[in-house]
Amino acid sequence: MNAWLISLLVNNHFGVLTRVTGLFSRRGYNIASLSVGETHDPRLSRITIETNTNGAGINQVMKQLQKLEDVKKVRLLPRSETVEKELLLVKLVAPPARRERLFEDISSFSYQIPYADEGRVVLEFTGSPEQCGAFLDAIKPNTVLELCRTGITAISTADIL
Repeated sequence: MNAWLISLLVNNHFGVLTRVTGLFSRRGYNIASLSVGETHDPRLSRITIETNTNGAGINQVMKQLQKLEDVKKVRLLPRSETVEKELLLVKLVAPPARRERLFEDISSFSYQIPYADEGRVVLEFTGSPEQCGAFLDAIKPNTVLELCRTGITAISTADIL
């Protein structure tokens, strides 16, 4: 099984995301990551999907996606020609006595602290999926209260989609 990154340009209105994700579920393909947002043109949205399947399966999915009425463009993004990013928000138990150790553990990462109180801290981290994994490994010694991930959003460096 390979991890594939698909970028879709779709009409920006209700029901489109349901039809796209329904195509995956009807064929028994899992969506590992999903990101959706409006583009510079408010009539269009970009959907980025990471899925794991074999080569024959991805070809079928691509053909089926292209047949959907609201899908304007579909493209497989080669990882070597793509900038991929993900946003993490992590709420940790972090009393003042443990914060110094926490900040030492993550000192090699570029992160933000959008919220902190006497017993908790929220960390914000943006990076590639691999960097996000490394960040999560670095905070493992701490108690995670809540974790949110945006899913991968990606853009090709090769040309315009």
